[in-house]
Amino acid sequence: MDFSQISIVAIVLAVLANMIIGALWYSPILFANVWMKSLGKTAEELHASNANIGYGLTTLAGVVTAIILSLFLSMSDSITIGTGALIGFLAGAGIASARELSPTFFEGRKYTLFFISAGYHIVSLTIMGIILAFFMK
Repeated sequence: MDFSQISIVAIVLAVLANMIIGALWYSPILFANVWMKSLGKTAEELHASNANIGYGLTTLAGVVTAIILSLFLSMSDSITIGTGALIGFLAGAGIASARELSPTFFEGRKYTLFFISAGYHIVSLTIMGIILAFFMK
């Protein structure tokens, strides 16, 4: 693992991209209405919770994810934007989304929630991988 290839600028941009994608993904423009209906919650109920803690945890998770994704990329012989996209996609589809299956089944979640969450992870990690690869040496 080569920490010297990790760019702070790339981490910040990848985290920002992750948050922007999440904001759009879970907005009325894309999937908010279906997501809330599948959760059985209203917008008012979701806003009643402490959103600041959620945003803080999301930011922290984004930073950790960007650093780990950078480390995955640094193990590649050739770092290109295509490599970043592929590694991000594989992390999204093969790790993050796959991890959503067990709670979906065992907690009796609606499969709609699985597909919305899995899609978000796949798109977000793919974009993060592209950004991180762009800034790597």
